[in-house]
Amino acid sequence: MTKIYLYSALAGLFLTVFLFGHSIGVAKCQQEFTTQSVALSQEQNVKKEAINAEIYRTGVRDIRRVLREKYTIAD
Repeated sequence: MTKIYLYSALAGLFLTVFLFGHSIGVAKCQQEFTTQSVALSQEQNVKKEAINAEIYRTGVRDIRRVLREKYTIAD
């Protein structure tokens, strides 16, 4: 009878350790995903700022000139 209690206690211990390890793995995965999404968002913001800075520096006349050079009525 003591063997049954010992085996059931060991099985309960292994199950507890497994579930605890699983929850730690899920938390690490969520942390990694969040870190990657923040890095991607920061990279997109840097690119967007660079594009916006160039757009704001470009005047309307320059845009018209570029469009006239690239596209004509014949195109």
